[in-house]
Amino acid sequence: MLNSKHIVVILLLILSVCLLTQKLNGQDIDSEFRTAVDLYSSSDFEQSLPIFSKIIDEYDFNFKTTASIIFKAKIFLNEQKYSDAKKVLTSFIERYPSSRYIDEARIMLVKINFEEANYFAALKEVGYLADNSFSSEDITEAKELGGRIAYNYLSSIQVQRLVDSFSGAKTKPYFMLLLGKSYLKSNDEFNGKKVLEDLMSRFPDSEEFSQAEEIYDSPLMITKTSSPVIIIGVMLPLQADESGNFTSTASVEILEGIKFAISEFNSTHDEKIGIAIRDTKSDNETITEIKNEFEDNSSVKVILGPLHSNEVRATLEEFEDSRIPVVSPTATDDDLTGVSEYFFQANPSFFQRGKTIAQYIYYVENKRKISILNSIDNYSPLLASTFEEEFIKLGGEILKHETFKSKSFDLVSPISRIAEDSLIIEGIYIPLSDNLDAPGILSELVKNNLNVSIYGNQDWFSAKGFETSPELSNKITFDSDYFIDFTSEEYIKFNTSFSEITGKDANRNVLYGYDTAGYLLTVMRNIVPSRSSLISKMISGITSVGLRNNICFDESRVNKYLNIVRYKDGVFELVEKFKSAD
Repeated sequence: MLNSKHIVVILLLILSVCLLTQKLNGQDIDSEFRTAVDLYSSSDFEQSLPIFSKIIDEYDFNFKTTASIIFKAKIFLNEQKYSDAKKVLTSFIERYPSSRYIDEARIMLVKINFEEANYFAALKEVGYLADNSFSSEDITEAKELGGRIAYNYLSSIQVQRLVDSFSGAKTKPYFMLLLGKSYLKSNDEFNGKKVLEDLMSRFPDSEEFSQAEEIYDSPLMITKTSSPVIIIGVMLPLQADESGNFTSTASVEILEGIKFAISEFNSTHDEKIGIAIRDTKSDNETITEIKNEFEDNSSVKVILGPLHSNEVRATLEEFEDSRIPVVSPTATDDDLTGVSEYFFQANPSFFQRGKTIAQYIYYVENKRKISILNSIDNYSPLLASTFEEEFIKLGGEILKHETFKSKSFDLVSPISRIAEDSLIIEGIYIPLSDNLDAPGILSELVKNNLNVSIYGNQDWFSAKGFETSPELSNKITFDSDYFIDFTSEEYIKFNTSFSEITGKDANRNVLYGYDTAGYLLTVMRNIVPSRSSLISKMISGITSVGLRNNICFDESRVNKYLNIVRYKDGVFELVEKFKSAD
């Protein structure tokens, strides 16, 4: 039986073992941390990240935990994995609000939001830092960056929201100063001076007082000492949920392409282009709010978006008097350029598509006698009528124009009538409205011994049944607003860079955004940055070569390029990127 003396001895032994273990673990942690820091310093992020993660996740909270978290965020920031870095930093701020690294975390959040073009969130983070930091050096650095953000990328409406949100003696006068500058930048001297007067009256002991006084006496210094900034306003139905996560996959992919194009541009140019991203939420009231904000911000020179024709129409009606050019990467309705003289359609309208394929057949393939077979559903009749009008206008002849109801598979009569001209017919234009019609059409053409060229629209991309009529299938040519050669050196190089940053492959949606943003960046070079000068250059016919399609406008303001695609032996091939004539 153990007596009290034995128990004391055993407890001392256990305590000694625990202390020795803690010491050894502490030595291990310190050694691993120093190794990870050395690897980080040599930019070997791939090797250092697992070590920092081990210190954070596998050891109990220790003297290197918080430092390792900060280094983990820095690695993500260096790799431009902004969403990962933001998650790490947000969690850190919530869990360790008294950490000595809290200022560094907030400054990184400011920079991440800036890189993501979330300028309002970046400036708001500056406010949190100024309110809570005890480091005058960190506050000064953050305020300087915040001042540039407010002046170059935000409207007075947005800055006013921050004035209303912060009440601290450190932040209220700061945001009031920024608001005064914002008004003066927009030549609103009355409101600018009014805000500065209020600042000087309420906060005479603030750091901002002397600067407010100087600006109040010389308001013109604001506009004379600053260089013009260009911002692309991006309007997409991102459909943010309650947590702020975007739920529209297509919109997010298009946005990724836009952001990547601008990031590429900014990495190689001294004059940077900013973007202001706004979620339309597919809501007209939200579109009105965005309109008020963008119209008030003279730095917003052009709007990229929205995506869908009905939302584009609502945007154009709302922006009618703003004279800001609007460029949609995907909308296709034919009447949109008639709604606003400031609208540019990067994705060719259905009218343009019918016209373009007619010109290709007439000028390039030198065909003169064509028949038409279209369904009476959806956009097929529109494509057929515009094709017919253009082909006849060019000097061609439409031998027969037959129709059928989609999915009825009642094709015997219309195709037999087309077959009556089998000795002279040079091709058939068949714009599909549903790819399920393709196998029946091909089968009936074979039955009627119509082994002629078939022309169509991009619904043939997803058609089936080619293998049942191989000889005829090899004569299918159609137009498309996209063609991606996934095996090309150009695409592979682009996709490698894109996936390294986003962790995703570049698909069709990504390239809608990338190519349209690339076009705008091409137009913005070597001109005075104004809305009117952008419009003038866009209608001048300048061409931007894209990965998905080229983009070129004239006074019609509809993209003149379409891909001509041919099916051959089981593979779709790009024939050319064809530019339509006037």
